[in-house]
Amino acid sequence: MNRIYLDNAATSFPKAPGLGKALAEYIENGVVNPNRTESALSYRAFDVSYALREHISSLYNYPHPECIAFTRNITEALNWLIKGLLERQDHVIVSSNEHNAVMRPLRQMGIDYSIIPSSSHGFNDYSSLPSLIKPNTRAIIINAAGNVSGAIQDLETPAEYAKNHNLLFIIDSAQASPFVEIDMEKLNASAVAFTGHKGLLGPQGIGGAIIRKELALSIAPLISGGTGSRSDSEDVPDLLPDRLNPGTDNMPGIIGLEHSLSYISKNLSSLYDNEREMTKMLIEGLYKINGIILFGAGLEENRTNVVSIETEGIDEAEVSALLLERGGIETRVGLHCSPSSHKTLGTFPRGTLRFSPGPFTTKDEINYTLTLLKEIMKNA
Repeated sequence: MNRIYLDNAATSFPKAPGLGKALAEYIENGVVNPNRTESALSYRAFDVSYALREHISSLYNYPHPECIAFTRNITEALNWLIKGLLERQDHVIVSSNEHNAVMRPLRQMGIDYSIIPSSSHGFNDYSSLPSLIKPNTRAIIINAAGNVSGAIQDLETPAEYAKNHNLLFIIDSAQASPFVEIDMEKLNASAVAFTGHKGLLGPQGIGGAIIRKELALSIAPLISGGTGSRSDSEDVPDLLPDRLNPGTDNMPGIIGLEHSLSYISKNLSSLYDNEREMTKMLIEGLYKINGIILFGAGLEENRTNVVSIETEGIDEAEVSALLLERGGIETRVGLHCSPSSHKTLGTFPRGTLRFSPGPFTTKDEINYTLTLLKEIMKNA
């Protein structure tokens, strides 16, 4: 049975062509510790690391690649931004479409927050922003694209509001990059958190944040330790990016993500066009199947590849299991680590069955999925 992968919102598959070979080449022939080992390989690894920084800097239009901090994933990056830039007495404005990677650290720290409501399709309603501000409001945090609704959010309105009120503006790009434009300079964003293993087609275990320079120089490092620079001092160096990334870098992750971003930069339009076409094909087919209810952004709205449904007469978990058992079709079912999103859409606590085609999904895979789903719903 062939594997049909429709869970790219969780992690992308297939990855960028040649990624496995690039990782194997490094592990088998090129392992080195940059800034430590005196080796030609060390210089080469440094060049790859800096090339990745330049790719990310270009992707988010912020001309300071040294202001990028690498982490294990975007959850770690968001936790660091929240816990490093905010204090318990602060107040934060978030959207009603945030992931637990934002909500849990806020609640863990006991930080007060207000929620921007959204439409029944998952789009933020910013008309309430003026009423949400408090004397101690410190930041606005926005998920650029919903991982349940698929809705692509307007970032310019909260960015302007943050600028006018001297607030931090932090963006979660997990479901948005690379197909949704996030321009740090235009938005005057304080930081953009990113992950390598979803739309960026890289390996798992690499993510990070690009942080405005004045904040990169002031935020408390997530950890402190050796940097291979200024080793005569036991104080945390003020040199960027060293102060943000002590210890041994995740070089396999860096090598892999640089490979993937290089591929994306050359093929962005075709990758986007295919993902969008497959998403449209999926949604149009779902509308024609009796017993299926679609939630979130509509077909003609500003949306990503995330498609959420409920199934009448049969539990979504059973449908997901049958798709896998009978057709090798991989999806995701549940609350998707975002209970707030489901409360907005009216799907809490039941959750949804989520499909997310990717840039390499084929028409045959979508047609087969729709045919099998129609059969399952007919017999429900």
